[in-house]
Amino acid sequence: MAFTAKHNITTNTPQTLIAAGDNAGNIRSINLANIHDTTAVDINLWIVNCGKLYYIIKNVTVPAGVTLQLDTSDININTNAGQDALRIKLSAAVAVDVIINT
Repeated sequence: MAFTAKHNITTNTPQTLIAAGDNAGNIRSINLANIHDTTAVDINLWIVNCGKLYYIIKNVTVPAGVTLQLDTSDININTNAGQDALRIKLSAAVAVDVIINT
């Protein structure tokens, strides 16, 4: 799977943003924009490594029309083969745009 920097998440099932082996490089920041007009959404964003979960954010509420900018430059997210995967889950099927900056 090739690295994709832009995602539009519209489901409340867990989604893989970056798979281990995508070789995305150093993730400097992650932009999470709730593009729904009226509904807030809780966002979970985590790293999976060897079956263990490491949360970057957990149950963070992003109001409708608001963007959350995460500086991840101090977090080592290693997306080489057999290393880290980056996943997201929304509390509701509300549209959230995700932009990953390397």
